[in-house]
Amino acid sequence: IIVMIILAASVVITLSNTGIIDRASQAVKLTDEKQVQDLAALAWADAYMDNKRDGALVEDVKTKLEQQGITEDKWNINISNSGVTITKNPFEPGTLGYLIKGPEDYGKTVDYTVTANVTFSTYSGDTIKETTKTVTVSEWQVYYHNEDYVYLIAKEGIGVTLLKKGTTVASLTADELALYEKFRVGNAEKYTLTDSYTSSKMVAQLIKDYACFANTDVYGTNVVGAIGGATVELFTAGWNAKGRTPIMTLTTNTYGYEINNTTTVDLTVDGIYVLPSSSIWLASPSNSMSNSLVVVNSRNVDRSNMQCDVRPVVCLKASIPATTGTTTDFSLVK
Repeated sequence: IIVMIILAASVVITLSNTGIIDRASQAVKLTDEKQVQDLAALAWADAYMDNKRDGALVEDVKTKLEQQGITEDKWNINISNSGVTITKNPFEPGTLGYLIKGPEDYGKTVDYTVTANVTFSTYSGDTIKETTKTVTVSEWQVYYHNEDYVYLIAKEGIGVTLLKKGTTVASLTADELALYEKFRVGNAEKYTLTDSYTSSKMVAQLIKDYACFANTDVYGTNVVGAIGGATVELFTAGWNAKGRTPIMTLTTNTYGYEINNTTTVDLTVDGIYVLPSSSIWLASPSNSMSNSLVVVNSRNVDRSNMQCDVRPVVCLKASIPATTGTTTDFSLVK
């Protein structure tokens, strides 16, 4: 390693003395990621050989990159004592996808607000009692994102509800089924939801009855849709991307989905995945009972009976206009 550093230093000194670096920086088209990475490596080696460390090294490399037109408004730049990595930001400046730099931003707040009429069903003795309430949710957190979408989850559950068995998958429209597929991200294999399980009817209700949380009146077509809870794929994608342990794995069996669970992991980390002392629906069939859904609580990921808290999830286009916020981390542009 020492020999390589010495050789690299001699190359940098030679290139600097001949002005090749300057000419290269002028000639390079800053749309070529490989060329930008090469320039960044040279800038880091130059700063390193100046015996800079820690913050001084980072600032020196940043300065050298800025002089070459390589700035953080166009590139994701990570500089450390061991090197520099640069990747092109796939999003346009001024969009929510651009502002979210990675999983470290999951859990940050977005000023999305929606008011909806929701029908809650609860047991009253042996009968089911239905109550319609007007619910306003103004606190949402980044749950997961990719190059197409940003998923927000309500910061708090909106209340315990009893999912009814009346809505079947067969009764969903093609648009509703297509919406459900947009929430099933993060896994290479897409599992088929059939109407052979009672639980699939409750999944359908989570898709159909909670679409009212899609605030298209304010944000238009930038809002793809909303459902009454994260899918199990979305849950595992966010959890694993965030670097939580254990890594969540997903399979299927006779009754639907199966997700590994443990009683030793704290699922309340960052308040993203489940709220303390609550049980939150995942919009996916259970693996163990035909009349149940997958649910997460502060202790494990498991199946549950039909009564549980609902924590809606909204899917936004990553291209939705946004800025950094004042009272929230990100502000959407109406």
